[in-house]
Amino acid sequence: MRDRSELERIVIGQTRVTVTRDLSVMNGNLVEGAQGLVVGKLANYTLKVAFPAVTVGVNWQDCEIVEGKTGMPTLAEQPKVIPKPRQISDDE
Repeated sequence: MRDRSELERIVIGQTRVTVTRDLSVMNGNLVEGAQGLVVGKLANYTLKVAFPAVTVGVNWQDCEIVEGKTGMPTLAEQPKVIPKPRQISDDE
């Protein structure tokens, strides 16, 4: 989401969001394009999002609202991306 006003469109327990950044460092299930259901708010601008395999807090700037779809996404709807293993040299 680009603007905080979009947060007003979110309905807890119905709105589906997609991750717009690769957050696989935080959790391997959170690759770019993963979809989840907003189940609450952890802070003013942090959404509690339930994915098929994990529930985590996601910053509102790292996701977009999925238009026309509500409810929990299935595992089949998740991107088929195998995260690359991280190495110490990747942190430079």
